[in-house]
Amino acid sequence: MRCFVFSLMTFSLFVSALPRLQAADAKKDAPSKIGFRQLVAFKPAAVQQGDKRKIQLHSSYTLDNTHSVFFDKPGIKMIFAEPKPKDAPRRGRGSVGTPFAFDVEVPQDQPARVYECRVATDQAVSSVTHLLVTPFPVIEEEEKKDNNSFDTAQEVTVPSTVCGLVEKSEDLDCYKFKGKKGQEITIQVYAQRVTEAIHTMQTSNVYLMDSILTLYGPQKQIVAQNDNYYKSDSLITYKLPADGEYVFEIRDARYVGTPKYAYCIEVSDTPFVNFTYPLAVQKGKTEDVELHGFALKGNTKASFTGADAQETGWAQRTFTTPAGKTNAVWTLVSENPQVAAPNTNTSLETAFPLTLPMGVSGLLTEEGQTHFYSFKAKKGQYYTFDLMANRIDLPLDCVMEVVDNKSKPQRIYVNGGANSEADDGLSTKDANFYFQAPADGEYYVTVRDLHDRGGERFAYHLSAELSGPEFEVHGEYYYAQIAPGTNMMWFARVKRLNGFDGPIEMNIEGLPEGVTFEPVTLPSGVNDCGLILKASKDAPINAALVKISGKAKVPGPDGKEIEIVREGRITAEIQSRGGGQARWPINTSIVGVTKPLDLLEVTATPNEITLKPGESAEIKVKIKRSDAYKDPVTLATAFEYFNSKFGLQLPPGVSLSKKSKTRLAGKTLEGTLIIEASDKAKPIKRFPFAAMARVGITFSITTNYASNVIYLTITDPEGKDKLAKK
Repeated sequence: MRCFVFSLMTFSLFVSALPRLQAADAKKDAPSKIGFRQLVAFKPAAVQQGDKRKIQLHSSYTLDNTHSVFFDKPGIKMIFAEPKPKDAPRRGRGSVGTPFAFDVEVPQDQPARVYECRVATDQAVSSVTHLLVTPFPVIEEEEKKDNNSFDTAQEVTVPSTVCGLVEKSEDLDCYKFKGKKGQEITIQVYAQRVTEAIHTMQTSNVYLMDSILTLYGPQKQIVAQNDNYYKSDSLITYKLPADGEYVFEIRDARYVGTPKYAYCIEVSDTPFVNFTYPLAVQKGKTEDVELHGFALKGNTKASFTGADAQETGWAQRTFTTPAGKTNAVWTLVSENPQVAAPNTNTSLETAFPLTLPMGVSGLLTEEGQTHFYSFKAKKGQYYTFDLMANRIDLPLDCVMEVVDNKSKPQRIYVNGGANSEADDGLSTKDANFYFQAPADGEYYVTVRDLHDRGGERFAYHLSAELSGPEFEVHGEYYYAQIAPGTNMMWFARVKRLNGFDGPIEMNIEGLPEGVTFEPVTLPSGVNDCGLILKASKDAPINAALVKISGKAKVPGPDGKEIEIVREGRITAEIQSRGGGQARWPINTSIVGVTKPLDLLEVTATPNEITLKPGESAEIKVKIKRSDAYKDPVTLATAFEYFNSKFGLQLPPGVSLSKKSKTRLAGKTLEGTLIIEASDKAKPIKRFPFAAMARVGITFSITTNYASNVIYLTITDPEGKDKLAKK
């Protein structure tokens, strides 16, 4: 199946509702070209804490017979509520899709934030959409009423969360509220944050909404305006100078619009926090933190406790102040000691000393400012530095580097490459890097903004730890739908770091009932593999969120062997300009057991191949189609899109010959894959892979079916199995 990767937060599934099977629908043949359900936006896109309501979820394909709904954190209950089957034909690129009714229930204590949502039907699983859980009552934009001017603005209350659409070009929406002199109002937009990973957001040459927010005073004059605050989402804070009627207006900065441009606007006079300082506390300790934000009414101190924290890591937490409860703001509970930099560490001479492992909170208060941190290093030892700002909704575009302590400081290479600076990480402007000390001595880490900016919101958290042999897990595992008795194909790719070249055991946790995973270990020198999923013939229709990881044994900082587990980084596929592919970081991977799909069977023979370097072998592949599916099928071993290779499974030195017969069209149901081992192919023992059969769903979407598992062994040139057990 198509799938994608980035940094993976902890996730869990929730809600399994009974299938709403209709007798008539159950008799229908499966449609051809069965792709994933392409979710668009919720209407409304927010639900209040403690609320129960009916909500509509738009989709490009039918959501009939939805049996489960999943969020990336537990708590929210959502059940399919359509009374009868509903068609949802795929329409043009600008269409918002077909609405489907769901009953949603949000617990009172559900943390307020944006949640990732996925759906499973008896025929398919879905892409990603988003739902905002808000502490305020939800008010929907009134349909078929003009609210595009000050005089026709829709009336709302404070506090509330307004949900609407910028549904066409040059559309703007206005809302009015009664304000009092001295009232501190905060108005923040969720537009990109509730649509950013939706597969089908691309419309013409634009993708996500770029909101601009304007506040008008009682005399219809502009009193405040904001374009980009949380990336491209807007925020205004304003202390009202007089009693009266105020109006806020939202539109796209480019005056474009589409029914997919859903937004939520929280308008409140409660305390609003951008960040706490420091941003972190050590587990088991309690610290006083300073609240940086608005409408705090002088109450800028709060207690941040990690004393009873069940889990460590970043989370959005609220704080209670005499002025009221704050919004949820990113904070860290860490196993390591935490400190705050004094903001005097602006030169080598005043560098703040780090005792690793340690976390430090910093704030670049002025433009052009650079912070310096010193640490003592041993020759050959690896160190890791990870900065958080962009990923926790702060504007710093960080650049870091390491310099030595000579009279004329020299830049030191980081990440083992030719660049002396560490800039953007994977899909983030936050910098992170590994550093191996070339000699014993004192070194300095510097932190600055790429554009030399600074000010009130330019806070960050820097984590500094000892490191050693490491790896990351990436790959193609966004979703999979698999019928009983068939196999599906995902792909994993590991990035080996700091000289690590040991074996890595891949794993998938939380698979749905009836689904298993073919065990695979990446030996030395091998970085790619297939993740082959198999559904038993009696597997029931069900689905689950799953977690992909790699496990390895490495020498720890003290030289003793330790086991490390690294979770896979997930990305969703989104449509880019021209209908191509792009990827966006998300939190979840989903696997669903479904009714029969386009291909009923893919078989490959032989299932054991042994080659010497320089030899080749033929694999006969047969497919069995559903009666409805007539289009061509492409056989392959790698997942490619034009010249881009997104997934590989053959080990280095082994490739698919161009002489292979890979296109199965018309009544042709059998092809040939020719596997070639080069003269430089290294020995490997029973490495699992599968013949992949690709079914095209759209221009850029395919379903990747897998054959039975094939085990590949490469011997030495004399045909001896050098890896055989003695």
